Amino acid sequence: MGLSSDNLSKMMKTLASETINLQQNIMYFQQETSSSIHNLEKQMGQVASSVGKLEAQINRKLPSQALNPKENVSVTML
Repeated sequence: MGLSSDNLSKMMKTLASETINLQQNIMYFQQETSSSIHNLEKQMGQVASSVGKLEAQINRKLPSQALNPKENVSVTML
């Protein structure tokens, strides 16, 4: 069972074509992955910024020391 020159040539062309197709798919996947990573980095930056703003708001609104509850109590007698 020998391979003819035509069959071998067809096999080589198919192999070359499939190799090029595979390389193109890999390049596309790499570009998509790179784009996804870039978007995730951007979103993480936005999350970090939002968390920082929330922390700043909390630190301004909540006292760092315990409140004396007696100072905030008033009694009204009828």
